[in-house]
Amino acid sequence: MSSPSTSTPPSTLIDPTAPYTLHPLLSSIPLSAPDSDAKIHITTVEHWHGNLYIGTSAGELLHYVSIPGDAPGELTWIIASRLQPPYSTVQEAEDEGVKQVLLLPDAGKACVLCNATLSFYTLPELSPAFGGKIKQAGCTWVGGLDLNEVEGEQQGKGSGTAIVICLRLRLRLIRIGDEARKIRDIELGGVRALARRGNLACVADGSSYSLLDVVNEAKIDLFPISSNSEVRQLPERTRASLELPSGAQHGHSRSVSGSSPIRLGRHERNVSLGAELKSKDSSSPWPARTSSQTKTSPAISPGRVRSPAKVETIAGASPEPAVEVPAARPLLPHIASPTGTEFLLTTGTKANDPGVGMFVNLDGDVVRGTIEFTTYPRSLVFDGGDVEAADATGFDGSHEGYALALVQRRFDGTSVSAVEIQRWDVGPSEAHQSRAWIRIEDAETSAGVSGVGLRKVKSSVELTMSSTSHVLRSRRLHLHPRDAQVSDAETKRNDEEDVFASRFAHVQAAIILFSASQVQWVVRNTIASRLDARLEQATNASSERISIDVKAVRMVLNDIRGEDARSELEFVTFTYIRQKASLLLFGSLLLTTASDTIACETDKRAASEALVEGEIDPRMLLSLMVSLSVEVQEGTEGIWTPQGLRDTVYLLRQATEPESQSQDTRGPYGDNLLQVLKRYLLHWRAKKGFGSVADEVAVFQTVDAALLHILLLLDQHSPRGPATLNSIRAELNDVVDNGVDCFPRAVELFRSFRRLHLLSRLYQSRKLTPQVLETWQQILEGAHDAGGEMIEGEQDMRRYLSKIRDRDLVTKYGTWLAQRNPKLGVQVFADEHGRVKFSHQDTVALLREKAPSAVKEYLEHLVFARHKAEYGSELLYYYLTAVLAALEASPDLKETLHDGYETYRALDPPKPTYTQFFADNSSVEHSDFMSNRTRLLQLLSSADPADADLSSLRAKLDPHADLLVPETIVLHALTGDHDTALQLLTHTLGDYDTAISYCLHTSPAYLFSPRPLNSASLTPPPHSTQSSLFTLLLHHFLALPLPARLDRSSELLERFGGFFELEAVLEEVDGDWSVRLLGPFLVGKLRGLVSEGREVGLERQLWGARELRVSYEAGEKITEVGAVVVRDVGQTGDEGAVDVEAHG
Repeated sequence: MSSPSTSTPPSTLIDPTAPYTLHPLLSSIPLSAPDSDAKIHITTVEHWHGNLYIGTSAGELLHYVSIPGDAPGELTWIIASRLQPPYSTVQEAEDEGVKQVLLLPDAGKACVLCNATLSFYTLPELSPAFGGKIKQAGCTWVGGLDLNEVEGEQQGKGSGTAIVICLRLRLRLIRIGDEARKIRDIELGGVRALARRGNLACVADGSSYSLLDVVNEAKIDLFPISSNSEVRQLPERTRASLELPSGAQHGHSRSVSGSSPIRLGRHERNVSLGAELKSKDSSSPWPARTSSQTKTSPAISPGRVRSPAKVETIAGASPEPAVEVPAARPLLPHIASPTGTEFLLTTGTKANDPGVGMFVNLDGDVVRGTIEFTTYPRSLVFDGGDVEAADATGFDGSHEGYALALVQRRFDGTSVSAVEIQRWDVGPSEAHQSRAWIRIEDAETSAGVSGVGLRKVKSSVELTMSSTSHVLRSRRLHLHPRDAQVSDAETKRNDEEDVFASRFAHVQAAIILFSASQVQWVVRNTIASRLDARLEQATNASSERISIDVKAVRMVLNDIRGEDARSELEFVTFTYIRQKASLLLFGSLLLTTASDTIACETDKRAASEALVEGEIDPRMLLSLMVSLSVEVQEGTEGIWTPQGLRDTVYLLRQATEPESQSQDTRGPYGDNLLQVLKRYLLHWRAKKGFGSVADEVAVFQTVDAALLHILLLLDQHSPRGPATLNSIRAELNDVVDNGVDCFPRAVELFRSFRRLHLLSRLYQSRKLTPQVLETWQQILEGAHDAGGEMIEGEQDMRRYLSKIRDRDLVTKYGTWLAQRNPKLGVQVFADEHGRVKFSHQDTVALLREKAPSAVKEYLEHLVFARHKAEYGSELLYYYLTAVLAALEASPDLKETLHDGYETYRALDPPKPTYTQFFADNSSVEHSDFMSNRTRLLQLLSSADPADADLSSLRAKLDPHADLLVPETIVLHALTGDHDTALQLLTHTLGDYDTAISYCLHTSPAYLFSPRPLNSASLTPPPHSTQSSLFTLLLHHFLALPLPARLDRSSELLERFGGFFELEAVLEEVDGDWSVRLLGPFLVGKLRGLVSEGREVGLERQLWGARELRVSYEAGEKITEVGAVVVRDVGQTGDEGAVDVEAHG
């Protein structure tokens, strides 16, 4: 007969978040003959390398073997044999049928305890071992494998496996190998359970627990199994074997802490058992031990009293006398050893009352906290938790220790059997919080009758948890799943992902649950399945809407926060759970936004932190928002993500109805979603260049495009103008300036949002100079820029042009700027620090061609800033043309000039110069004319008569001589017509101070220009020239009408009398002038004559004194040198020879 392993689903209700789940193994097992009505149940189960052994209450042992099934990974179980182990008497209650199947793989044997009779078989086919000769009647329990050797995988290597047989009156240690040999008997009867580590065993009889040294045969009593029971009185024979003389008892007493209140008194704990066996019993079928095995243990004190140990007979021997034990055993003892130094023992009051598990160490002291059970357990199994065991098995998750107990628990008012699961390696409070149950829904076992049990089998199997691989396998996320077509490449990738994820679905199972006629694996649920189930429970999806329990999601995140992954599965799981939790928290914000509600700050902060912690692909979040999903770049292969995340995205899409979402950035849409996404996308931008991002090109293109889109949406309602500190606009500028990967999309976004200035910044980040200048030109020419950030656009363009090296671009946009703003535009060509240099001649020619209105500005720069006088004449004509054009175009200007002259002439002295008067009384509407005229006078006053075309200037000025009087005066001065210039100054203009200044400097530069342009005009003229000019000026002053004639003439003579001759003045003035008017001049002249005479006399005296001194010094010198006589020497014939004789 065959039965597939997955033929029938388990009859249980399992919480998917529980640490364990059930996996079907066998169901509908034929426990009895088809025509039999007997109620038979399973009593025990064991598994070893594809062999399944099932014991029944009918005393049968079913042997199943597994073969590969039709589907990959599926096993089919077929029954290999149906064995009926021998027994003499049918037992009742717990001893009924096949009670135990103990497998000894190293010895190749199996021990089967059926109806109190122990038989031995070979593995795996269950043929009778040892020729079927060795059987043991009166056996209550078998086991006692050294757990240290089992965990260290050293059991029975080379010498067989030592086990313990619990008989009614004693314990028997035997070694099973190629043959069965008895090691020793220990006179301790009634033992129902035993666990051994080395030489120390923890045993339980019908009423209490104790520690037993199997070598030294010393016993330490612990505490009763039931707090309501009394210690059972053993038969006289057994009690006698445990009694020791006081000396021996004292010599082997063990120092045990008295801090454990549940232990018996010290005088009751130290008990010594018989330490040495008798010689071989001739009636026993067990072979005797070797000589080395029969030696007395050195640990036994020589003074110990040795009690004879009897050897049990098996074949042909009479059964041992039964111990009078109460028929009803309300509580079964359970002994486990989860660690190498501890035993766990259960105690309670009644079967349906709560039970307690207590840990004792190898000294018998209570350690750790207790474990509480809903009811006293009928079966108890420990799984994982021991560090050494975890290292030995290498199974993922074995570092967490769980206790699985079969208890009764009420569900919906009904008491049913359940597997209670809790941690044993943590504190009591944490263990209580972690408790979970697997409810067994079988009609025959719900009331807690026999036939339900837990068993940790000999060898584990590897099972596949499809739920784990289902959520962790990658699948493509389609932005439009309804229209998506699965390609062959996607199908191939799906198959590859299934294979990859299947590695995480393999779990080890070593615990079996049997109930009624079915057997199931109790499998540790993967951490991925458990945590994902908790997140699924936090998501309440219905046909109408979906709700997310934010608190539950955050609790899942808190549970794994700070946890370090100890395996690849945990690493993948933690990553997946963090990402799904962050997706759910963001989905909660979506749902809140859909209800037009602003989320609380706690939820938004939790979502932001979870997104950063989980680092979920931002494209998944953006796909949930209609306005931003257009920014998602799928790449060449699409977006691949764990299926659990993909399914969640699809669920949120359906629940949020994105088409109906309000997209007002000043409401919940901006506050709940855009702000959270903005922070997350900024976090992702910081990951650029790390190399750990899959499909990084598409991801970062999406990140940059979405971030720009979000910032543009948030910045829509910001005030126009430049960015302020820490504003959205400042963040937007920073993103653009640092460069984006989505350049074409960014251009589209900026144009669609009409953010031309941002577009120019984008071009600058890519060093696209032509596009930058073109965009600025559009803004300056009036194109709408929604941000209004370009305040000084022309200045920005001028500065930018000075920094680039492209001569053509500087020429093109420099001339455009000069035509638009001549004063600013010429600075591009005049900038000494610019990257592109232009000669003056080229610039002038270029401006004449491209920007004629800027030529004058550039010439002004050359003449006034660079002092290039050679361009003065050309500039002068520009000013003259502008001035004349203004006069011809504006009659009001002519009238203003006429009125100004009349007003100035009417002013009484002292009055300002005409230049100052003209500047103080100029109108704003004629500011350009005033400026041009001032520059014209300055250039005209500084012109070189040799270079200037004076005749041409005169021809242009003469028609407007009455309006341009100062210009006419300067022109006469340039031609040397001083008389006419002074006449116009005094009679036509009435500027007497300027006339005096002209006489002093004899230069037109000082007529109407405050700053002469050439240094030659600064040279003072000769005194004679000044004197002649003052004479002419006096002549014109004397021609003035009264009383100005007298006032100006007398003042001139008084101030500058030194430039006049007395006789000439007296000839000029009329005879009717009073002496008062000429007094100051005459006094000055007379004083000058007297001073001059005195100066001449003094000079003569000084020269006489100097001559006298020279004569004196010459006499003194002659006296010092002496006289010299010079005679003519004629005898020598030498012409011209003289004879000089000196006399002292």
